[in-house]
Amino acid sequence: MKSKNIYLVASIVGMAGFIFVYDSANLGGSVKYIQPHFNLLSNQIGILVAISLIGNFFGSLSAGYFADKIGRKLTMIYGVIIGIIGLLFASLAPVVNIFYIGRIIFGFSIGLIFVAAPMYITEVAPASKRGRAGSIRQLLLAFGLILGYSIGFFFNYYFSLEWNIRIGWRILIFIEIALLIIMLISMLTLVESPRWLIIKGRVQEAKNSLEDFIESKERVDLVFSEMLTNNSPEIQGKKIKIQGGLIFALALCVIFPIFRQLSGVNAITYYAQKIFTEISSDTPNLAYFQSIFIGVSELLGAIFVVAFADKMGRKVLLLIGAAGMFFSEAFIAYSLYKTQVGVDLSYFIYIYNFFFTISAGAMLTVYISEVLPTVIRSKGSSLTGMINWIADASVIYTFPLLNANIYLTEKFHGSIPFIIFSLSMLLFFIVILFLPETKNKTLEEIADYWKTKGDWE
Repeated sequence: MKSKNIYLVASIVGMAGFIFVYDSANLGGSVKYIQPHFNLLSNQIGILVAISLIGNFFGSLSAGYFADKIGRKLTMIYGVIIGIIGLLFASLAPVVNIFYIGRIIFGFSIGLIFVAAPMYITEVAPASKRGRAGSIRQLLLAFGLILGYSIGFFFNYYFSLEWNIRIGWRILIFIEIALLIIMLISMLTLVESPRWLIIKGRVQEAKNSLEDFIESKERVDLVFSEMLTNNSPEIQGKKIKIQGGLIFALALCVIFPIFRQLSGVNAITYYAQKIFTEISSDTPNLAYFQSIFIGVSELLGAIFVVAFADKMGRKVLLLIGAAGMFFSEAFIAYSLYKTQVGVDLSYFIYIYNFFFTISAGAMLTVYISEVLPTVIRSKGSSLTGMINWIADASVIYTFPLLNANIYLTEKFHGSIPFIIFSLSMLLFFIVILFLPETKNKTLEEIADYWKTKGDWE
């Protein structure tokens, strides 16, 4: 690297994932404090957990427009500022409706950042390091999960229930605000994406941005030449029609986020303590402690994917992960159905989470961003984000309903969700077999692959 270390840049951008997962774990542990604080009914808990998804959806819907209009960097920066405002509303809320508004605003910011951040890393990272750089986000997700569950366990263990109900949950949110402020300051050091600069006709700035990340002048000239050729219609102000290979690329933007949520990852994250309490028949405190190890298993998966993303390739890791998720969730489903429930069963949650991390977690995010040609990357990423949040909300909403259904519970003993998740991962494995590999290819070379399916210029 000449002047910018791509892994440091990836870490700054990946802090969004760190904060999001910390927030998920934090909220899951804070529900028992927030519910009595606002005197919420039991049927309002789902709203408390899922309402930020409204903001997530509209943030993702808007992200493509803003990422094209003002750039990837500014979209992320404004997203962080909006997130700080939203969390301030939630942390200081005197009534539950203000809390809801704050959560929606925060969700909007996450929707913006989660679309813009992978696009940014994909567009600035050299081809040979793009997989590892994109996977650093997953490493930070794991740390966020561990921190969220650990702090939640600390508050639950060392402070009284009354204190947590009164003020403890607000302090947990203030910690998130502090993390966002650190992220905002760090993002001010970033340069803009060279691909965005070039489609805006800011050619020299684009080349300068490339030089910040690629040490070899010959390599800079080669990639720059490919960028000019591949994006010439955009530079000239021509409109690109959604046709030819672009249709295939956009189809993946719809299919992939559905499979990601049908893996059951967010149902497990949000309801981890409840799941562990049920399958291990232990105390809530031990369930809290077990939840921390979800983050540990994700950390191990993230380390694995960072080490091998650019060696093994995206497709191999996706296949390994899909197979691992299928077998681990199938075992959980079988054990629940046969009522062979014990502490040992929780180990398969950790095994599942490891395989999710290396595939539908890390690699799928990297793959979606790089498989989209630059001319539709922002639109495709927005589409992926919107589908992701819709699918997320659907799974989070239906998971407790399936477990609450008396007939299904008596007949299948809580195994139905895991049966659905495991079969979905088997289908995901089959789909992956037909995907192209993107390892060590420039974004322009990947775009040329889609043109073999039908040109769009």
